[in-house]
Amino acid sequence: MGAKEPVKTAEAREPAFWDLWRRLKSDFSCWTFIPSWFYTPGAWGYLGVDFVSGFRRNPSTLRALDLFKGVDDRTFDAVAALAALNARRQEQMLRAVIITYLTVPVSVTALVAEIVGDDLGTFVRENMTNVIAVVVTLTIGPLSFLFSNWRARQIVGVLDLVRIERGAAD
Repeated sequence: MGAKEPVKTAEAREPAFWDLWRRLKSDFSCWTFIPSWFYTPGAWGYLGVDFVSGFRRNPSTLRALDLFKGVDDRTFDAVAALAALNARRQEQMLRAVIITYLTVPVSVTALVAEIVGDDLGTFVRENMTNVIAVVVTLTIGPLSFLFSNWRARQIVGVLDLVRIERGAAD
């Protein structure tokens, strides 16, 4: 048997669209999600019938339109496919988190309440600060996945706008 040739890593042969993907997604961080509710045209565009015009004027959308100027269709399609894959994976994770967060805490609380009865209420009252900290912590988890899912879907929407404008330019 002959020696096998070493396998090259995917990193060594990274296609150019990965750089475009990284640059695109950097404009859609989760930590800017809540503040963007107050200052982006897209957020204000949720008032009324036209949800697209404000979205088109968002700084992140304008940067995406600039980013894809001069990019060939094949590379653009690869980035759009990455965005769609990312959105599907985000959706899967969000569903898993929601199901877990809805079933496990409720089930555990119901079980503990059944076993210890009135002592659960006493425990909660005596440890209110810790209970509030646990509730806040458990709330932040699903919210972070919700924000991430929203941003992933937003990237897909921006790429749809880019595709529309690219088609109109042709």
